[in-house]
Amino acid sequence: MQFISRKQVEQVLSPSACLQLSRDAFALLSQGKVKQTLRSVIASEQGSLMGTMPACIEEGPYAGFGLKTVKVDFSRHAQPTSHEGCILLYDASEKGDLVVVDAASVTELRTAAASALATDILAPPGATRLAILGTGVQARKHAQMMMEIRPLQHISVWGRSEVRASVFAEWCQQQLGLPATVAMTPAQAVAEADIICTVTAAKVPFLHCRDLPAQCHINAVGASAPGFQEIDSDIYAAVALYVDAREAVWHASTCLLEAKQQGLIPQEYWGTEIGERLTSDVQPTSLRPQRTLFKSVGLAVQDLVFARAVVAQTPLSSHPTL
Repeated sequence: MQFISRKQVEQVLSPSACLQLSRDAFALLSQGKVKQTLRSVIASEQGSLMGTMPACIEEGPYAGFGLKTVKVDFSRHAQPTSHEGCILLYDASEKGDLVVVDAASVTELRTAAASALATDILAPPGATRLAILGTGVQARKHAQMMMEIRPLQHISVWGRSEVRASVFAEWCQQQLGLPATVAMTPAQAVAEADIICTVTAAKVPFLHCRDLPAQCHINAVGASAPGFQEIDSDIYAAVALYVDAREAVWHASTCLLEAKQQGLIPQEYWGTEIGERLTSDVQPTSLRPQRTLFKSVGLAVQDLVFARAVVAQTPLSSHPTL
């Protein structure tokens, strides 16, 4: 059994590579070439979660079975990541090797890359102002990935901790070379934003429809399991909705379910999968919606595509053996 570490994952997966792998994963899903179950989640009384995500890709260079399992603890602010776990790849080589890939690094990269891909498809080409609501690992990854697809000129930051928000803003200026300001409220952070990313572990909505600018694209990322909520359900009445996978999103998103229960979303409307924009022969109209929202909860197919890409680019003999 071979093991691929965080360091090896990050050495192989550049931002441009992550964007292409995201395209591949979502296209496979929308083409019906993936079998995956809904995520199974167990919660401890202390507040941490364990999630399990199996999948099988039917054909192509990423074909095969895989299983991701992670423990998630959002209270570990002093730790480098809230996720720890592994991705098991079966038949990862012609010899039938079982390979274990670090799940935390793959999760960080594929999550931000999915948002960047959706933003590239949905946001105006001239979008220059980014608002990030959140201050953790995903905040940094999203800032890096958004720079890959848009000519950003300014980042507005908000976090529930003003200290951590200030640290993140300083990181943006030093590491990305972009002016960054700390907002006192979510509404202030998004007031002039072209692109908005919510990347927190909030359980009470902090962003409302009244806060949004007239035109923007939103990546709603952080609330990926029942009980978590970042955006108010009233936002869904004012946006064109895109999702990573309909079944997964409607199973896991509290705010979406509330929006439908409140009649803010038509009963027959389930959103457009982002992969359908990649695979459909029908070209979108030139008239862009004023506001778009990409709701993602994370999919096993993303993990398998990213992990198999890493294995393909790293000789098995160079992997540590378990």
